[in-house]
Amino acid sequence: MNKDNFLMYANFEKPLSHAEFITAKEKYFEYLELHKPEIKSAETIFELIENVKRSPVEIGPYQKISVFEALNRIGSDLVLLDGTEKLFTKEDLEINKPSKVLLRMSTIKGYDFEVYFKDQRPIYGEAFNASPSFCNTKMRQAIDKFIKDGKEAGIVFVNEEVSDTINKYLKNNNRLKGNPSFKLYPIFCKTSSTKFSGELING
Repeated sequence: MNKDNFLMYANFEKPLSHAEFITAKEKYFEYLELHKPEIKSAETIFELIENVKRSPVEIGPYQKISVFEALNRIGSDLVLLDGTEKLFTKEDLEINKPSKVLLRMSTIKGYDFEVYFKDQRPIYGEAFNASPSFCNTKMRQAIDKFIKDGKEAGIVFVNEEVSDTINKYLKNNNRLKGNPSFKLYPIFCKTSSTKFSGELING
């Protein structure tokens, strides 16, 4: 995806402090309200597939892509936004609070985000919003990527709806058991509008 498809590219192209992140997050949700999805009516399943997976639209901060792709990207973005907020604010995480976080919104290259600290090396992270039937596969791919790249630690943001499935998977994960020097930090994130509403109202 190029810059033309993601209207907020400039807001996320550099590492953000907590204050800068809050500003970018608020603008992201303004885009969600400004550009709401409109799906054309369809009389057949073939027309519906065309409307959802082929026709370019403008939804939230995305334009000139299909409804299907836009919703997938927004679903992942919501995980990234909530996970980053948790890094900056939650006291009960095993990770030190970061000084800045780089979110690679709208791109598939490299890691999904990079977490920077004042007095330690950055930690890289992956994020996904997956169904119960596919979340273990996504987690396996993330773990394999960290270990293959020789990372000492990795953070994974994942939608909280699959927390039980993921926790069970991690408990019996032979890849982690075979690499005891590697530390994984899973962070479960909220993605529904009702759970975000309080934060948005309070800024």
